[in-house]
Amino acid sequence: MKNLSLTQQYLLCVLNKNGKLPAFGLEKTLCLSAAGVLELLMEDALSFDGKKLTVKSALPEEKAYLRPVYQAVERKQPVKFESIVEYFSLDFTDKHMNELIDSIGASLAKKGCVQREEKSGLFGGKDLYIPNEADVDAVVQSIRAELLEDGELSEDVVALTMLLHKSGDLKQYFSAYEKKDLKKRLKEIKNDPQNEMVQKTVEYIDSLLCLVIVAIS
Repeated sequence: MKNLSLTQQYLLCVLNKNGKLPAFGLEKTLCLSAAGVLELLMEDALSFDGKKLTVKSALPEEKAYLRPVYQAVERKQPVKFESIVEYFSLDFTDKHMNELIDSIGASLAKKGCVQREEKSGLFGGKDLYIPNEADVDAVVQSIRAELLEDGELSEDVVALTMLLHKSGDLKQYFSAYEKKDLKKRLKEIKNDPQNEMVQKTVEYIDSLLCLVIVAIS
């Protein structure tokens, strides 16, 4: 499998066959921006004191596709985790989320994991990132291999699993027979103190979803 990061793997798994996120996929955009923050925390580019995010070190060149997230924290620091997720996912114009998708999508195109179709014209348009099925399958098989076997899970797989589960994209990769084992694994992940940051991330996403539901009801 190509060496893909948490955020790259997440976007690759949630893009539809037309190369974009579903029109009504708020959970997916929330999880994508959250993945970006988590990845920068894992990389020690950002720090989190339990309440606020701040910049900890320079953005590594190999993480340039997360520059939109890094710069948002840099401008707003100290800033709540959920405020950064909200900045990208609940923007009325989708401008910030589109910038993030383009940045991550372009990095996937360079690795040959997606086919980029540039949209141009008088009114412009969103570029499309059509996923390579073989690369999606490689990510899925990697997740399945860790989740369905005994043993310690890697940090990336824990985060990717929880985010795909939150956005409703995980279960499609498992048979009805396997879902019992999957449910057991998900419970273990949630109860493991080592995964506290990922669990907090899911709680932030839940709180933002509740805000949206209240706002439109």
